[in-house]
Amino acid sequence: MLEPLQIGTPLPEMQAETAAGRWTTVQAHLGPKQTLIYFLHGTWCPECIGQFHLLQRYLPRIQDARAKLVVVTGEESDPLWAFLQSTQPPLQYTVLADPKHSASHAIQAGDDTIAIIVDNQGVVRWFERWAGHQEEPGYGIILQALRDVQDAGEPNND
Repeated sequence: MLEPLQIGTPLPEMQAETAAGRWTTVQAHLGPKQTLIYFLHGTWCPECIGQFHLLQRYLPRIQDARAKLVVVTGEESDPLWAFLQSTQPPLQYTVLADPKHSASHAIQAGDDTIAIIVDNQGVVRWFERWAGHQEEPGYGIILQALRDVQDAGEPNND
C-alpha cells in the first residue's frame, strides 16, 4: 500500500514522460536548491490551462526563492507537445506527462491539485492539496512556503 505524502520523507519514485515522449522520472528534474512540483489535470481542462499561464506569470517569484518549477499533468505526450508548441509566450518551466497516472497515484493525488516543495535530495519539505477545482491554490501561500523552506535550508551564520 502506498504511504501518503509526509514532510521529511523522500518523494516516492515517480515515472513520467517528457513532452517529446521519452520516459524519465520526476526526480531527474529536481533543481539544485528546491523544486516546486505542481500536479495539474491536463491541457484539456480550462482551469488547468489558466494555471499553466499563472505559473508562468509567477515563475520569476518562484525563481527568486531559488526554486525550480516542474509541472506534472495527466496527459499523453502528443497533446501535451501540441499544447506547449501553441503556448504564447512559451512556458519557461518543465512540464511532464503522466499518461498512466503512475506519478499521481504514487502521491495519492486522485482528482486533486497538489503542490509539493522538495529539497535537492527529493525530501518533501511542504505540500498542499486542493480538492478538484473547488478551490484554486493561492500563490501567496505557495510563495511563502518556498521562502520558508528556503530560509530553513539556509545555514545560520550567527
